[in-house]
Amino acid sequence: MFKSCALSIGIYIVSVSIVFSQRSFKQENQVDGISITPSIGVGSVVGELGNIFSIRPVYGINIDKGISEKVNIGIDIVGGNLRGNENKPYFSEFKSDYFQVQSLGVLNISRYFITSYNKNVFELKFYGGFGMIWFHTDVFDIKSGLFLRATSENASKHTTLFQPTGTGIGKAGIYYTRELVIPLGIKVDYKLSKDLLLNLNIGYNWINNDKLDGTTPYNILNTSVIAGVNSYSDTMNDGWINLSVGLKYIFSFERTKNQRGV
Repeated sequence: MFKSCALSIGIYIVSVSIVFSQRSFKQENQVDGISITPSIGVGSVVGELGNIFSIRPVYGINIDKGISEKVNIGIDIVGGNLRGNENKPYFSEFKSDYFQVQSLGVLNISRYFITSYNKNVFELKFYGGFGMIWFHTDVFDIKSGLFLRATSENASKHTTLFQPTGTGIGKAGIYYTRELVIPLGIKVDYKLSKDLLLNLNIGYNWINNDKLDGTTPYNILNTSVIAGVNSYSDTMNDGWINLSVGLKYIFSFERTKNQRGV
């Protein structure tokens, strides 16, 4: 009798364990899914040289992973070049080549209002994160085209100010300055099919220095002084705007279509 009762209890415990383990497995799969989005667009610098209409091509790729129905995380790699010029008081133009790697947290606003994935034709998302940008900027006289300065040099690759000579200029000897960047923006997904979406991205990238366009508020002769006749700008930070469009493809298990976070 005791053995029979113990055996029954044992079978019950094992059965319950299997059921809970299956539920846990399915629950983990509710946020299963990875998306890949190649993109192309335009970018413009926010600085002293140039304006928002000084646009240049931007290329990128994004990988997202759902961690809940409303939140996912991702990695962005973007690159391109920026151009701009300004007459008085700078009388100069800049040319910058860059690439940027960043991690993002994405909040899907649409899923707070529409819970079924199949009913979402549009999805609105806010994102923010942090990353690093590597860039090399050359500055030229706007009239003569004479090379004036660059943002990096061979010794440190992370200069405080500028390299005033021609060594390292151009593709043959290019060196990159690396700086912290904080991206913020909005994404809109439009469903073309159950796994393929059109993605629109509008973002601003805040950079932790003022050198992206080859200017700086620090006094060139005395770096402890900000502004003055030997300074190139009156602001502390630059940034750039990214407007791009991409095709997003989602990989996931069929049973998780309505729950995944990507």
